[in-house]
Amino acid sequence: MSKITKSQKKFLKSAYKNTPLEEISKKTGLSREEVLSYIKKSGKDVGRVIETVWAENEKNKIKSVSEIISILKGSRLIIFGLFVLVSALYFNSLRGQFVADDILGFRDNPDVRDLAGAFRSMRIQSIVYALSFRFFGLSPVPLHIVSIFYHLINSFLVFVLGTLLFGKKIGTVASFLFASFPVNTEAVSWISASNYSLETTGFLTMAVFYYLYKNSHRKIYMLGAAWSCVFGIFMIRSNFVISFVPLVFIIDRFILEKKSFNSSLKNIAVFIPLTFLNFFYKQGQYNNRVSYLAGSTEANIDAAMPYFYRFPYTLYSNFKLLIFPKNLSIFHEGDVLTDANLFLMWVFTLCFFLLVLYLRKRKPEISGLLLFVPVALSLTFSPVLISSYFAERYLYLATVGFCMLMAVIIVMVEKKTGIKYLTLIITAVLLVFYSIRVVTRNVDWSTPEKLWLSTISVVPSSPRAHKVLADYYIENEDFENSAKEAEVALNLRNGDYPEARNNLGLSYLRLGMPDKAEKHFLENIKTHPGMWQSYFNMSEIEVNRNNLQGAVFYLKKALELNPNHEKARFILEKIQEDSGL
Repeated sequence: MSKITKSQKKFLKSAYKNTPLEEISKKTGLSREEVLSYIKKSGKDVGRVIETVWAENEKNKIKSVSEIISILKGSRLIIFGLFVLVSALYFNSLRGQFVADDILGFRDNPDVRDLAGAFRSMRIQSIVYALSFRFFGLSPVPLHIVSIFYHLINSFLVFVLGTLLFGKKIGTVASFLFASFPVNTEAVSWISASNYSLETTGFLTMAVFYYLYKNSHRKIYMLGAAWSCVFGIFMIRSNFVISFVPLVFIIDRFILEKKSFNSSLKNIAVFIPLTFLNFFYKQGQYNNRVSYLAGSTEANIDAAMPYFYRFPYTLYSNFKLLIFPKNLSIFHEGDVLTDANLFLMWVFTLCFFLLVLYLRKRKPEISGLLLFVPVALSLTFSPVLISSYFAERYLYLATVGFCMLMAVIIVMVEKKTGIKYLTLIITAVLLVFYSIRVVTRNVDWSTPEKLWLSTISVVPSSPRAHKVLADYYIENEDFENSAKEAEVALNLRNGDYPEARNNLGLSYLRLGMPDKAEKHFLENIKTHPGMWQSYFNMSEIEVNRNNLQGAVFYLKKALELNPNHEKARFILEKIQEDSGL
């Protein structure tokens, strides 16, 4: 071995992490063996050099869709395994009824009966709903099949993207973890959340096309990436499409090129206008959402925590769900936060960003995958509140990066320890725990009652969960239980929850206690005069008392606030016709 000069040593120390072995050898004039020998003697990670050159060689091989198809053909066992896993995990979700937003969004939605209107809207979810109703009526089974199909396609795409970025082993592990990840259950088992799965299909397609464009420089792939984003903006219309271009930037900066911020910014510059296009296209919807939340007593914006606390709370809570996906719930609210809790969350937030900064040059792919999660959830960090602090369906896209992060770390640990089959063992153990949780969570989503009871068991301090369970009991004429749940909801909001108070009054009315009911309806009218339901329910009390003049007064007020309430209009016209009032 020839003597290595100081300048060669200096170059080796700075370049060994991110520069291919062949390039190091060429620039230093040293043989491959000499380079590896020096790095090993210096106590550096020789495997890092090998990983870099291997990854570079792999990337250079794949430049077309036909090559990706060849990868899939050579991975039939993996594809079959993903198909079996997804089918087995979500088979029991096929028995799921319409729950939560499914009821108004599909079962009671007149728009799903208008197939022509759905096609005119060009929104995929509307088209799928209308087609399902046209051929299968009000059966939820076809819609569940579509949701499972989306998830299966996404699992395949995670395998493809993971293989392109990190190699087949990591791609395989990431795809199986993603397919069985418990947090994803909400977006798969809940029909109304299927749009979050579809948006992820759009992003994964965009990322794969971008990767091919980077390697081949063929404009057709650049157009494919751009079209995937445009498809997400205009046909999927998910709010989280706004994160697509920033996520592609992360992939370029931390995984593909690993150079500089400016370099990667130039690479994705052609896609930046799409982010602004999405923002302007969605601006009206964002404004409507902000206005709705500001005027909604259900949302209770006045009680929202200050942004100084909300940011670390959101970041901490999302990562807690990803790392420990046990306590799953459609709502995550009602936490009682102490100063110690908030301090811990700020410590976590600072440590997170310091870790990202520390790993930026040492392990850029890990740094990038860590950043992938909050960037995919960018809307939840908005200073202007336009969404829940965090929700499992929001995390569906973020789990792509998180599952790849886990796969990279698992394979890295196997290489460091030298334990044979360690990746297989760890992955198998995780799959067992994840699979059990997915199957049991599907049971929670099977009926409205099971969903809301499971929600209350996870977040017992959520006023909204108790109120919605009261809604369910009222619909099913179980007024004793509806009164109990409405009262709990009202107490959790210190008496300021008009929807829960109305439920409580209605439950008392149906239980034959009109005086108790009247007390709650009048309290609502006093404190929240814009709530038409209380006026309508008071009209029933007055009709039962034969006070038709009072009933007419309350019916007119209800119609003033809600002119489209046909039942109130019918009763009013009937009273006026019979009494002449």
